[in-house]
Amino acid sequence: MIIRPGIRGSFLTGEHVRAGLFFAASLWFLLHGAAFAAGAPAESLTIGYSSFSGHYVPLWIAVEDRLGKKYGLDLKAVYAGRARPQQLLMSGETPLVVATGTGALTSHVLGVKDQVIVLVFVNKVPGVIVTRPEIRSAEDLRGKVIGTGRPGALADTMVRYVLRSKLNLVPDRDVRLLPVGEPALALQSMERGVVDAASFSGPQALMAKKMGFRELVSYDKLGIVYPYNTVTTLRQTVAKQPELIERVLKTLIEGIAIFRTNKQKSIAVWRRYLRGAGDEILEESYPSTLTELEPAPMPSLAVIKSGLDILSLEYPQARQTDAAAIIDASIMRRIEQSGFIDVLYKK
Repeated sequence: MIIRPGIRGSFLTGEHVRAGLFFAASLWFLLHGAAFAAGAPAESLTIGYSSFSGHYVPLWIAVEDRLGKKYGLDLKAVYAGRARPQQLLMSGETPLVVATGTGALTSHVLGVKDQVIVLVFVNKVPGVIVTRPEIRSAEDLRGKVIGTGRPGALADTMVRYVLRSKLNLVPDRDVRLLPVGEPALALQSMERGVVDAASFSGPQALMAKKMGFRELVSYDKLGIVYPYNTVTTLRQTVAKQPELIERVLKTLIEGIAIFRTNKQKSIAVWRRYLRGAGDEILEESYPSTLTELEPAPMPSLAVIKSGLDILSLEYPQARQTDAAAIIDASIMRRIEQSGFIDVLYKK
């Protein structure tokens, strides 16, 4: 209970405070949204992204539905391709990237501390290792080839971590790892017999199993916690342009809300970006993706520490890396406390 000073016998309950925040956030929508829409031309801003999984659909919805307009933004998205998404960030080509937290974590581990994670869409790793049908156990993987993403990317990092810490296999000694690129290319490599196993998530994992391949390991069942999908920017950008970052995060949070509440639209957008996946696959993938996306995507210190622990198998110095320096939750905290997210789900 909060006592309101200066008025005898009057008090505000927690419910009153929440109602006040809800009203204030609603008023912000009405006033600022209308002002941006009727005011100066929207500011053009490009976000880089690194993959085509369902966790990126909120970004694509934000771009296609022009959700940034009410926040004074003309939002665009560019696929990083074979480049690391952090290269787009460091070159100044994009002020923010939507990607796994691996780039930011690894950068800090190696002593370059200018990147910060300001939002985390997903806090667990939803992938699987899928194998040829005749491979039934971890021991059967000995001497085999596993297809991974580019060296240092999350798919590669997770395969190495699981092999060593969960399956008692030494990467590059007991099992050969072959970088094959995007999941679609990994699936082709399995079809052609180039690799015996590969790491997938979402629709590609379902597609692989429907083609007769076997799920050997589920990262989710192992309970692996990691900053799987994040918004990362430079520390100086947060310091110099916090208002811009707040507008971008609100736009993306609104994209999350649409994904969580409008299945038909979400699958339609997803279909345009993920070629080769039929409606049946996307329909089956939607519920799991829904449970993985955080409605209030606050960066978590505990999740970052878990991520550093995973990286420590490859980079021992990760154990001494300051996890708190990798995240800046100040803007997300301000957004959450304003009641903005509550308004989105009460529309």
